[in-house]
Amino acid sequence: MAVELILVGVGHVFDIRKKIEEIIEEEKPDAVAVELDFNRALVLQSKERGRGKVNFLYYVMAKLQNIIAKRFSGEVGGEMISAINKARSMDIPLYYIDMDSREIINKLWSNLSFRKKISILLSSFLSLLVSRKRIEREIKNFEKDGEKTIKKFEEEMPELKGILIDERNEYMANKLRDILNENNKVVAIVGEGHVVGLKSLLNDFEIKIIHLSQLL
Repeated sequence: MAVELILVGVGHVFDIRKKIEEIIEEEKPDAVAVELDFNRALVLQSKERGRGKVNFLYYVMAKLQNIIAKRFSGEVGGEMISAINKARSMDIPLYYIDMDSREIINKLWSNLSFRKKISILLSSFLSLLVSRKRIEREIKNFEKDGEKTIKKFEEEMPELKGILIDERNEYMANKLRDILNENNKVVAIVGEGHVVGLKSLLNDFEIKIIHLSQLL
């Protein structure tokens, strides 16, 4: 039997929970993998969100994500919680495949110049002004030529691309490879920005892709 990986690209601020449940129910995979680390998964499922000592950038980004999610009738991480709950209800093995989110942000913060830190924060606040239509248009453009978009991102912010995308893609690809060696069919819920990289790193497996635009 051929080993198949279903990569589902998601956006963390959209309400696509029902679609995620439907995909898992229809595919009936041997395993479900989510772009979370164990601690982040606990935080998302806990009512104690946002408490405890965290990096300033982590705190600001989390708050902004919450604001944007509310604008789009979503819940930050809602698609991941939906995948977790659906896997559990169907008694499907669940795997957390991402690097520790706190370590990622701390590493990012320590590797950025003061100027770039300010630039990121300003860009994050400006994102609050972007309309849903524009975001959906940008998503479709990215899906048409994700490599071009990522290349531009690398030219403008090489540190971000290396830490937020490249290192995590390698880490998640290795995790998925281990899971695929033990299961014939795996559904992986990951950010749309990781789909192209993961497909390239795991091209020796049969891969089916469901893009974010198909879920909106």
